[in-house]
Amino acid sequence: MTTTEVRDGEVESILRSILAELLGTDVEPDDDFFEIGGDSLLVAEYLSEASRRGLRFQAGDVYQHPTPAGLAELLRSGAGGAAPAGSVASLAMSTDELWRTHLPPLHPNAPSCLVPLVEGGAGEPLFVFHWGNGAVRFTADVARGWAAERPVYGFEAVGYRGPVCPLVTIQDMADRYLAELVRAQPAGPYHLAGVCQGSVVMVEVARRLRDRGQDVRLLAMVKPPTLDPFVSRGWGLDEIDRFRIDSLQAKFGLGAGDTLEQVYARLRAEGWYEDTVGPADLPRLQIVWSALAFSLHHYVPRPYDGPVIVFQDRDVAEPMARNWAPVLTDMTTHWFDYGVESALPVLNDPLVADVMRGRLDAA
Repeated sequence: MTTTEVRDGEVESILRSILAELLGTDVEPDDDFFEIGGDSLLVAEYLSEASRRGLRFQAGDVYQHPTPAGLAELLRSGAGGAAPAGSVASLAMSTDELWRTHLPPLHPNAPSCLVPLVEGGAGEPLFVFHWGNGAVRFTADVARGWAAERPVYGFEAVGYRGPVCPLVTIQDMADRYLAELVRAQPAGPYHLAGVCQGSVVMVEVARRLRDRGQDVRLLAMVKPPTLDPFVSRGWGLDEIDRFRIDSLQAKFGLGAGDTLEQVYARLRAEGWYEDTVGPADLPRLQIVWSALAFSLHHYVPRPYDGPVIVFQDRDVAEPMARNWAPVLTDMTTHWFDYGVESALPVLNDPLVADVMRGRLDAA
């Protein structure tokens, strides 16, 4: 059943029913999705459940028409799913275009993923794995406080710097990062920390090191993904990329005619990207984010029996227990009550610094 096959009078009722289930509350025709508890993560669930019930629309449609009545009218007009009038055209790049014009991810001329964050110091280095948009250099000051006078390296995502296609599986990312890690430090003990999505890749790197008989002395996950899906597992990269651009538009108030320079200035002002990338990189970087999301949603964790320290928000305790506890069998969790999507509050919490310094001092 498609949108055109759903009776006009049923569309609004279906939308209200979906939102009532997602938000756990009665929903009226003129209730604004974002004012009654919806957020960018729930938009993806909204789209997925609506598709299952025969309604087709895009994330941008929700941002443009946040009430059931408004979205129902859009769908009845047959315009749902078209590129919204407010889409930020300058950010758009098809994945097909990226793969035709950029270097393959394992090309010898592709930039190294491993970058120095804190130079000098003594002892084995600390390696920090990027967060969900692929960046890692923003962690330099925090990592300096953790490192107990050690050198610190960071892993950027493949494709974060330079015209390179991203990798699309956690396993391939782990293989790539492992090769660069052992060139920098051929033997353990190893000290690893991951932020957000990068902490998942880090666990796979640690598993490979232990399979080689190496000592992984420290494995720390800072606000790791819960592994519950936040976009549909059936989406391809173009669909995830479109969702990403629609979400950025709504979050930062971007306009349809904004240039890449204007978009970059807005995102940089909020600390979303580092000065190692520029406006022209933004379309590629949204596909890098999409590839990281795609890889995460197709990842199946396997048991890791080494010690793991987790720093996590308490509001995701249930999915952490459901998805991570069965595979991380020696996991110690420090809970926080920030209750926000961003990893930054947890990353910068003094308790994290105290625990990390203590573990590295004792190593």
